[in-house]
Amino acid sequence: MEGYGFQFCGNCLGDIVPNGSDVQVDPSLEIRPLDVVAVLLNPEAGGAFAGFINSIGAGGFMGVCKIYLGSHVSRHGEAIHLVAQLNPPLISPIPASAIKAMHRCTEAGVLIEKAPLSPEDVAAMDLLVPFVTSGDARSPINPAWQPKGYPQ
Repeated sequence: MEGYGFQFCGNCLGDIVPNGSDVQVDPSLEIRPLDVVAVLLNPEAGGAFAGFINSIGAGGFMGVCKIYLGSHVSRHGEAIHLVAQLNPPLISPIPASAIKAMHRCTEAGVLIEKAPLSPEDVAAMDLLVPFVTSGDARSPINPAWQPKGYPQ
């Protein structure tokens, strides 16, 4: 299980991960609430989440980078993972069946510099924090997954 990296695109994580940042991922790390995670969506997943996956799946782009809030169990017994973004402040419930891999972004580069958040990002975090579940760490999902071109 080796780490991998990618260039983050977008403004959804505000000052936590600015647009264009190089992000490193360590698929062996446990995931805790409020960690930044890379989520690879399963393009074959059906159900309520299929429309979202298909809307971002152009050209092989199947992943998102979000703030992990925790998980719940659905009435059918499936884990539902809550991920969030700051700009705009949104929470996405993603069923485990729609996730091919979920790995923690390492606390390197922009994630360790701890630059002060903008007032807008602080306000967004204030809206999201009440949705954080227990502080227990969880294992990464599919830690053996690597992007093409990385050692398998």
